[in-house]
Amino acid sequence: QGQKVVMADTTTNKTHTAFAVQVSYGGTKLQVEIPDGDFTVNSLKSRLCELTGVPPESQKVIFKGSTLQRRGSSSLSELGMKQGSKLILLGRKHTDPEVELVQKEVKEMLSLIDGVEEKMRSILTEVEGIEKGFMQRGLVRDACRQLHKRCLACTEWLMQSLEKMDAIGIPSSETLLREKRKASVLRVQALMTKVDKFIERIESCRTA
Repeated sequence: QGQKVVMADTTTNKTHTAFAVQVSYGGTKLQVEIPDGDFTVNSLKSRLCELTGVPPESQKVIFKGSTLQRRGSSSLSELGMKQGSKLILLGRKHTDPEVELVQKEVKEMLSLIDGVEEKMRSILTEVEGIEKGFMQRGLVRDACRQLHKRCLACTEWLMQSLEKMDAIGIPSSETLLREKRKASVLRVQALMTKVDKFIERIESCRTA
């Protein structure tokens, strides 16, 4: 999973050197910059709420195997946190029906992309077989024609997924969802580049 670097806001007087902690939430890792050691657990929870949507009261922050439920006013330095410290965040965010619908749409898009990628793996296997001479020459031309059609179909599906993802209205507060969509767009663009390369290889096989 990709990391997200975030600067934490505070007006507290800085008495300690700034440092960054890594917070794992689900399958996401958040790299959170702490301005100083006086930053409290409550302040950290407020920042994590902004990033994940999990309300502070619903959060369970774990550090070195212990929860920080009753240490809200404690500073992070008092708890022994330092550069690179790893924390785990548990808790469910309160979502409204609109956000749940968006989550479902994003999940469906990811499923579609997974399906297209599986089809591409199948195409690649067949192309490599032709390149290695595993197919009779008399069958190559027709096989390449069919593979070319399948590549075009993959490109069409990928284009549709980009259009659908662009049409999904994700609230600005849903940071993780927005990051997931951004990563998916980059993934689709990379897959489209791969399809183009497949087509070049198929054409080379057809004219060999």
